[in-house]
Amino acid sequence: MCGCSALVAGGRLPPPAIPRRLRRRRGSSVRAEVSPGGESQRKKVAVAGAGWAGLAAAHHLVKQGYDVTLLAAENGPSEEVGLRGFWYPYRNIFALVDELGISPFTGWNKAAYYSPEGLAVEFPIFHNQPRLPAPFGVFAYPEFPNLPLIDRLTSIPVIAAVIVFDNTDTAWRKFDSMTARELFKMYGCSQRLYKEVFEPAIQAALFAPGEQCSAAATLGMLYYYMLSHQENSDFLLCRGDVEEKIFSPWLQSLEMEGLKFVPNKVPSSLTIDTDSGCISAIVCGDEIYEADAFVSAMGLSSLQSIVKNSPFLWSHREFTNLLHLSTVDMISIKLWLDKKITVPNVANVCPGFDDSSGWTFFDLTSIYDDYYEEPMTVVEVEFYNASRLVTLSDDDIVSEASLHLIKCIQDFEGATVIQKSVRRSPKSVINFLPGSYKYTPRGSTSFPNLFIAGDWIVSRHGSFSKEKAYVTGLEAANRVVDYFGTGDFAKIIAVEGDEPHIETLRSLSRRANELKSQIPLSEFFLQ
Repeated sequence: MCGCSALVAGGRLPPPAIPRRLRRRRGSSVRAEVSPGGESQRKKVAVAGAGWAGLAAAHHLVKQGYDVTLLAAENGPSEEVGLRGFWYPYRNIFALVDELGISPFTGWNKAAYYSPEGLAVEFPIFHNQPRLPAPFGVFAYPEFPNLPLIDRLTSIPVIAAVIVFDNTDTAWRKFDSMTARELFKMYGCSQRLYKEVFEPAIQAALFAPGEQCSAAATLGMLYYYMLSHQENSDFLLCRGDVEEKIFSPWLQSLEMEGLKFVPNKVPSSLTIDTDSGCISAIVCGDEIYEADAFVSAMGLSSLQSIVKNSPFLWSHREFTNLLHLSTVDMISIKLWLDKKITVPNVANVCPGFDDSSGWTFFDLTSIYDDYYEEPMTVVEVEFYNASRLVTLSDDDIVSEASLHLIKCIQDFEGATVIQKSVRRSPKSVINFLPGSYKYTPRGSTSFPNLFIAGDWIVSRHGSFSKEKAYVTGLEAANRVVDYFGTGDFAKIIAVEGDEPHIETLRSLSRRANELKSQIPLSEFFLQ
């Protein structure tokens, strides 16, 4: 992975003042200024979206000599809403952090799951435990204060589904039609194991309850984070806001290499060159940004809005398919409390307190450098699938968060909120509903110079969340390089391979399916 010193030591890049060389004219096209030395001959690429995906695409293309303009919806780069933490299999992000020469992370952390009855599971640091064959370590080492052994043993049949699901297109289509809850019911999972272990993981990583999540997305997520390798369940946290600790020095380094960063630009539509059949520009309100190639690194809801505002896209099924996909709302609440409260674990997942919303909370006092020695407690609460809450006032949302915290840790009851911050993120995350896979786009499109990146698109890399966003950004950059035939491809670190026993079982499963397909009338029956 990356060097341990880079993961846990301090340090940051100085913030140099970088001029931005971009000519802007309201109501007209915006192109890079021509500078001496033939800059006008460089291919121009516009990247829309300045999160992990957009920055990754810009990062590689700038290094390959392209003239890159990065459009950000906010004043600066902002992290995609998603699963918190930097997990052990985020190998490409860790390589980036080493390249940037920054050290933004804590060490490995412990986590806990809470249910309405109290503490349900405490997870250790798996790096500190003897390694067991996957997936036995993830079930053997956590502490289950109230979950009987008989319930835990019902996880064993679920492994059969994990063996069959190998992240291929065939596997996704096979499992995508059923819900996660139906999957666990089919394989004999106990009610308590599902409620106290599997559903919390689903709600924290896929942002909706199991009856609203595709079994395919669930299996892919569980295998990546929990079941493939024991250490994959370990995670680091950023010692401050990701935008400050990682994105700011990253952007500064890219600007020094020639990136043109344009803040506060929300793309509203695309334009097409009817002669070439290529995309010719991104429209942001009254401004038009022309380029030779384009990378959409925006969230699903933003791209859906562009489709609605670009009539020429309506004849392209891959874009009208986007309108069949759904999103969920998220809310993040940061609370400053007037006294020190002992929070046993820095990261906590808490589903089941109402019918559909999952939530998590993080002890920022133990994570952020700025809060470590403060005589107070700072926590961050995140609600997923939060349509019920998003329309409430800030005070009502804070009250809801406070009541939830008290249900988990009684000491929160005597604390007073002295400062608060509420951030609503409506329609910010894809809802992996059953049947959604067939509507989800790949990285290439029917327009030869338009590419898509993000943690919500289809990718065979096998990663999720931040790592997937970053990887698909590099994949989009590689598609640009391939399109123009100029530059080197980005080196993408593959997900760690299956352990030998899993690989053998999957090989046997594939062989069995091949033999089954050769049986007469095998396609006659409903699959």
